[in-house]
Amino acid sequence: MSLIDYIIQFDQWVVLTVSQHHTPFLDRLMWDISTFYCWLPLFITVALLVLHTYRIRFVRILLVFICVIWSVNIVGDMILKPLIGRIRPTHCDELVQYMNLVIKPNGHPYRGGMYSHPSGHAGTSFSFIVISLYYLRPVLKHYRSFLVLGILYVLIVSFSRIYLGVHYPTDILNGYLLGGLIASSWILLMRKWDAPLLSPFRMEDLAKSYY
Repeated sequence: MSLIDYIIQFDQWVVLTVSQHHTPFLDRLMWDISTFYCWLPLFITVALLVLHTYRIRFVRILLVFICVIWSVNIVGDMILKPLIGRIRPTHCDELVQYMNLVIKPNGHPYRGGMYSHPSGHAGTSFSFIVISLYYLRPVLKHYRSFLVLGILYVLIVSFSRIYLGVHYPTDILNGYLLGGLIASSWILLMRKWDAPLLSPFRMEDLAKSYY
């Protein structure tokens, strides 16, 4: 058996194992976690911190966030997913018969789109945290706490996608890779205007980068 076969078996085993531990409470919780609105307070908090820190540069930085997330969605959902063509567990006849599908608020089982690789949720959440850390590290007094919260945010969102049965673990990992590459590319593009990525920082350095 090849390495690819082992990976595929592991992916399927994880999805089926998680699917066997569904409860009504977790079904609703994971559905909510997987939605945009659940994380809106986090997005607003980051936006307010960026606004307070950078002020007149806020619009430009906001555009960077939008471009990064938009780029992840375009590359992942419109290019890679159809190109790779990996069928979601919820659309795979060999798996779905053994899975407990989550019922959406409208009463229909949740299956998602046809293709799963890479995970858009994993890619966008990871890229959002990378960009947030880039812009907020210079001014956050509790940077490590934000880093931990950011990692938890990404992991919780990712697990919700596996719980809902629409992604395999390797979809998640390659979603991280895609999000990280795109976010890093944008950061390199912005470095002429902004403080270096995750570098030692002093307030006078920030002042120089402003003007």
